[in-house]
Amino acid sequence: MIVHFVLDEKVSSQIIENFGKGTSDNFFIVFSKLEKHSLTFIKNPPENLICFNKDTDDINDLVEKINPTSLIIHAFHLEFATIILKIQKKLTIVWYTWGFDIYGLPNIKPNTYAPITNKYLLERTPHLRLRRFILKNDFLRKVYFSLNKKEIDRYSIIFRSLKRVDYMATYLKEDFLIFSKYYPNHLKFIYCPFSTIDQYVAGIKANLQESPINILVGNSNSPESNHLDVFRRLKGANLPENTKIFTPLSYGDDEHYKEKVLQQGKYLLDTKFVPLIDFMERSEYISILTSCSCGVFYHYRQQAMGNIIAMLYIGSRVYMSKINPAFSFFISNNIKVYDFDEDFEKYTNTKMEIEQIRLNRLKLESIFGETKVIEDINKLMQILA
Repeated sequence: MIVHFVLDEKVSSQIIENFGKGTSDNFFIVFSKLEKHSLTFIKNPPENLICFNKDTDDINDLVEKINPTSLIIHAFHLEFATIILKIQKKLTIVWYTWGFDIYGLPNIKPNTYAPITNKYLLERTPHLRLRRFILKNDFLRKVYFSLNKKEIDRYSIIFRSLKRVDYMATYLKEDFLIFSKYYPNHLKFIYCPFSTIDQYVAGIKANLQESPINILVGNSNSPESNHLDVFRRLKGANLPENTKIFTPLSYGDDEHYKEKVLQQGKYLLDTKFVPLIDFMERSEYISILTSCSCGVFYHYRQQAMGNIIAMLYIGSRVYMSKINPAFSFFISNNIKVYDFDEDFEKYTNTKMEIEQIRLNRLKLESIFGETKVIEDINKLMQILA
């Protein structure tokens, strides 16, 4: 029996569905104070799923009843780390990384911002440079949190619980290599996607519109999208007058950053700037993507993979930063993506060649096709058997 720790999040239903198609027995523990039929994102929860209240429920009682041999945690959330430290039974533990749980660590996070965005963050936040220095140093960090009772030293909890983890699973070995560079570890790497191409595009086999000229910038209201740097570059670009620059800002809770993006977007891009403030249905969002000849994902870290894969499959030209490890993933898998710094001036928002769209789609299907994803999940299950 394999136990999974998940939160009630948008992709959790995909995890439950795809692991349910595997050959091993799975049990899903959703960290929530709600009853399982009251969950927000996990619809029609299966019988092998329960909700776990980390404040009142006893994890060891639950482990004794289920009697698992292995545990998969889907992202290294703080509540997962806290409960791992309480588990008495020896379990093989797999960390399926989502990206933020690597790139949010103190030795790595300061490297994820482009120059203009980083300058804004340093000016906005007093003593940010000092805080970054303190968080990188184990001793200084522990002293800081011992004196500052308003914050929890989440990093010490995560690093302690990491000692009990055996594997890191993801389809991006580049993430594992980045993590290991900054945090030498004993973990073994397992290649394993968990979403299919149909799930990335919401089951909608969409194609680009006949003459798309719009641009999508970033995936969320987060500084890691480096919007400020992108907008400065787009301001001087030779774009058609009626080009719309869609900028999703509905996901993320940094209101100060959102206001800065809104202000700079309107100032630098004028009427071309179209912020997406409200949540929308996936099908409506895909419809916007089909009007975009290109997407600019100028992250210095792995992020927005759902958006990137969806746009590549639809046929959009995707610009990234070559600093981003995900850029290397696509290039090494012969999926055509473009370096925003070097290629945008040449191609701007022109439509990608039909043959290249076809080749990208075929390669994505070979990696994220349902049969292949379930096959890779079963390989992970075999390792844990």
